[in-house]
Amino acid sequence: MQRYYDLSKFKNVLLLIPIMLSLGCANLGHILSESKQLEYNFRETRWGYNKQLVLLAEQGKSLYLKTEDVLIFNHRLNGIPIKLVYTFKNNRLRAAGYITDKPVKGADTIVKRSVEELGEPDKILNDGMIWLDTETLVYSNAYVSRMDVHEIPGKEASGGVLTDILGTENEPGSLKRWDGVWAYIDLDFYNQIHERELPLYDLSTYEKLLFGVLKRKAIYTYYYTREGGVSIEGGGSKEGGASREGGVPFDR
Repeated sequence: MQRYYDLSKFKNVLLLIPIMLSLGCANLGHILSESKQLEYNFRETRWGYNKQLVLLAEQGKSLYLKTEDVLIFNHRLNGIPIKLVYTFKNNRLRAAGYITDKPVKGADTIVKRSVEELGEPDKILNDGMIWLDTETLVYSNAYVSRMDVHEIPGKEASGGVLTDILGTENEPGSLKRWDGVWAYIDLDFYNQIHERELPLYDLSTYEKLLFGVLKRKAIYTYYYTREGGVSIEGGGSKEGGASREGGVPFDR
């Protein structure tokens, strides 16, 4: 498998010295020596980092939410507005990644970006792809979560000069919006969850989103004209209730 530490690099020793001193580490020399050999698991972080180290790694980014078990930043990936999520247990980082917080056009390119950076996946699921190395499981998936269909009586719409916007696989006169996830999960954490009788109870809401087991219920809206009338039909939304639909498997 192609190594996927696309942003990995050796830690800056001069940067780590004040960090470790502020954390009151007694054996600073030993820690700095080991740090030279470590590569990042996700962006500029490693599994087990506390929230302070993650905040330092993401300094300058817009913080959206901070709780005991999660840090979320506003971010853009391929020009798409998404959330950059870090989740913790006992102040130790165990999962992270990118998720959409609403249906957006072009979110399907998240999957394309993951393949470009990670290479061919180790496993293809019904609803996503998985990559593995000795420390990390990576999961990527995108799905249509909103479809607006505009029907014109007696006419069949197609992409035409708007193909780059509407796409070639849309229904006539339709506009698709997507939700997507690109998650990095501590393999030790995943193995622990895998052995639990009720694994979902050990996951926070944002971890369920990163695992792909919590998805937005699709919304389909139809607009059509019949003697001047307009009819709209819709589905549910994540806010109104989400569903478990596969995602990262718990039965390896």
